[in-house]
Amino acid sequence: MLQRAGYLQSSRYAAADEEGRPCRIVEITLAGRRFGVRVGELRQALDGRRPARVGVLRDNRGPVLGDMVGRAERSRSGKAVVFELVTGERYTVPAAALRAVLARTAAFAPVAAILPRAGPAARGQVPVAG
Repeated sequence: MLQRAGYLQSSRYAAADEEGRPCRIVEITLAGRRFGVRVGELRQALDGRRPARVGVLRDNRGPVLGDMVGRAERSRSGKAVVFELVTGERYTVPAAALRAVLARTAAFAPVAAILPRAGPAARGQVPVAG
């Protein structure tokens, strides 16, 4: 089950990486928290070559890409990119919307949280035993 959780947008400014070099990133805002992913790595994840690293985005006289807290990879169907944080939270964004943001034809793309499936007891149903 999916639930709207935030948005993804191309960063207006280059962020500094852990070594102080500028890099172009995509910003992901989820429930007031900001994360960043390098554009080059995200393109590779879209192509299914390798996962992209997701880092915490903080401000220190401009955006700074901090510690890695997750990864992004293409879904099995190839129609979405799934962001998985080390806390176990999972989010998804449609691949077509992400490509539009990377091509700068769209300003942002919606991000949805992937909610864990509830068992039969959580839905109020009693399993039938034969």
